[in-house]
Amino acid sequence: MNMPNKNERYLIDLINGKLNYIHIDRNGDFNNTKIDWKNSVILSGSFNPLHKGHEELKEIATTMTKRKPYYELSIKNAVKLTISTDEIFKRIRQFKEKGDIVLSDAKFFIEKSYIYQGAIFVIGADLCQEINNPIYYGGEEGLKKSLMTIKNNDCGFLVAGRFFNNKYHAVDDLLNIRREHRFLFESIPESLFRLDISSTEIRLMNKEKGMDYE
Repeated sequence: MNMPNKNERYLIDLINGKLNYIHIDRNGDFNNTKIDWKNSVILSGSFNPLHKGHEELKEIATTMTKRKPYYELSIKNAVKLTISTDEIFKRIRQFKEKGDIVLSDAKFFIEKSYIYQGAIFVIGADLCQEINNPIYYGGEEGLKKSLMTIKNNDCGFLVAGRFFNNKYHAVDDLLNIRREHRFLFESIPESLFRLDISSTEIRLMNKEKGMDYE
């Protein structure tokens, strides 16, 4: 049986809860460097695949906030199952020479806000709508408590408009954001960024072309 290498050992420690996050630099080297998240802007995603829209959004968010940018990938998917080690390494390889990544096991932003205290998270309007849906929190009180926790951890959101439900939506089009929570969500102007294609559509196109995203 092969002994795990340094990067694999870091990943094992993250899976086992010994680390909150792993920092992966532009060269693909894993480390547990302490980072000042108050000076960071984080673009979270599954990056399946990483595409030009992600890269453009990262650049615009960096310009708007004057903060250091990081991509963030969670090792858990939507149903809280851990993504396979091979799949994690495959997705990470996409970022080589393209930017720093942090890897965590935090799926929800309330969890991320404890790890990355002071950070600004970059999201799309479709995800913003979900974040503000009380059904995911057991009701209005749960939603309010979650968003106030994110605020108390000194985090906020930068929101890019997205095309969904046959319409382009910016932050101000999302009717489910309560007035008292609106300050947490800053809009990226449509004039700076607009992307109408989704990662799912890009995956399907790549599949038809016989491409992989390594």
